Amino acid sequence: MCLVSLAVLLTREKNKIPKHKRFSSAVYIEGAGEEKKKFSIWDLPDVPMGQLPPHLELQRSRVSCNKDAPIHIESIQYSGAYASMGIDNSSGLDRFSNNFRVEVVRLNEDDMELDMIVIDAAIANSFRRILIAELPTMAIEKVLIAKKTSIIQVEVLAHRLGLVPIRVDPRLFDYLSENDQPNEKNTIVFKLHVQCKRGDKNI
Repeated sequence: MCLVSLAVLLTREKNKIPKHKRFSSAVYIEGAGEEKKKFSIWDLPDVPMGQLPPHLELQRSRVSCNKDAPIHIESIQYSGAYASMGIDNSSGLDRFSNNFRVEVVRLNEDDMELDMIVIDAAIANSFRRILIAELPTMAIEKVLIAKKTSIIQVEVLAHRLGLVPIRVDPRLFDYLSENDQPNEKNTIVFKLHVQCKRGDKNI
């Protein structure tokens, strides 16, 4: 167990304070089975101006994906958060347009992997949500059940079928409006006949 006692300091400019007005600047660290060690706060290095310490720069510019959950997902929007270190944390359109870039890592018929560099995590998540919402896709919308003897509710089964991805190019079909009739140009019809017998292995 480590006990640390710090004295309150009003300034680090030691030479400008007369000796009879100086506050105590000693730090005592006591560990289990060890003698007290004493060093002066004045001997600590100053915070480098114009750059952030490595741990703050990592927290500011990286989102780390750990095994349990991602960390450093919160963004500091305040422009003067690092003003004492000489860092301008303000965000502007000119700085974003000049520094932001996209690098495609992998591209094939099924998926695409890309890196968005010099961008806030919240803005990157906005791009992700836009891609999910705006890309044209086709999914099961109406489910007609003729016979069902399972314990799963009809609404739950229809919802799960609607989540199944359909590998089809939407550009080959016409958009189905409320006044149109379903036909081969705007609709895909599937038939599902599945039976689970007693003793069969579950999928």
